[in-house]
Formats: sequence, C-alpha cells, structure tokens
Amino acid sequence: MNNDFSTVYAGERDRLVRALSIALGDDALATEAVDEAFTRALHRWHAVGSFDEPAAWVYRTARNWATSRFRRRSRDRRFASTIARPESTTDPTPDPQLTNALRTLPEEQRNVLVLRYFLDWTIDATADALDISPGTVKSRTNRALHELNRLLGDES
Repeated sequence: MNNDFSTVYAGERDRLVRALSIALGDDALATEAVDEAFTRALHRWHAVGSFDEPAAWVYRTARNWATSRFRRRSRDRRFASTIARPESTTDPTPDPQLTNALRTLPEEQRNVLVLRYFLDWTIDATADALDISPGTVKSRTNRALHELNRLLGDES
C-alpha cells in the first residue's frame, strides 16, 4: 500500500496530537512530538508510506521522541527554577473527568486505550505503534478498562 504523505498528514495529525496529549498529559509536548515525527516520516516516506498504517509509525516515533524529550526536561528542571509551558490550545476529549482518569493509569495502559478507543485503531495497528504483541494489547486493554471503570465509579 502506498499512502500519500499530504493525505496522511491532513487526516491524522490533529488526531495523533490529541491522542498523544492524553497519553502524555502534556499538550505542548504532544504537539511538538507529532510534528517532529511527521518531519521524520517525510524524510523516510518511501518506506513509511508503504506501511499499512503509517500513522502507527508516526505515533510510535512521536511517543519515543516525547519520552526522550520528557526525560531531558526532567533533568533540566534541576538547573532551572521554572520551565515555561504554553497555554493549552488542544481539547483532548470532551470529558475532563475521563481525561483525568486516563492520566492516572500507568503509561502502558493509557497508551493502549488512547490508540484503541480514541483513535479507533485495530489491535494489530496498536501493537505495531507500541511495539508490543497483539496479546499484550488485549491484556493491557482489559486491565486498563477495569481500572478506568473503578476510577469512574462504574464497576458493574
């Protein structure tokens, strides 16, 4: 399959930013990470564009870049008393209670839920984006949904 970069970018960029924003809990970092990942994808589009789910590659690259960036920022906090954080312009989800509950989940569970339900990705696309097996996607999804139901007070 050969996807056009402009089409993938236009169709997936905002969704990936919102999803990564929920997963990371940082709107500005998510935006920067997705933009960086799309830049990297463009330079490798001959390969990335041939993937069944190029957005999965972009998500994984953005998440990895953001994680590395977050670690660097954490180290920098030792040397700077304040780090400016721009105001959020991204509304990641219409339900703030759900967003807050998602942000309390372990990162591995949060990432799976964001990709599976927010982006509506398949188990295989989620596994590819997170570089884990489909079975791991299923088990993390199950545990995360159970915990989310508990957090939101719906343990039926």
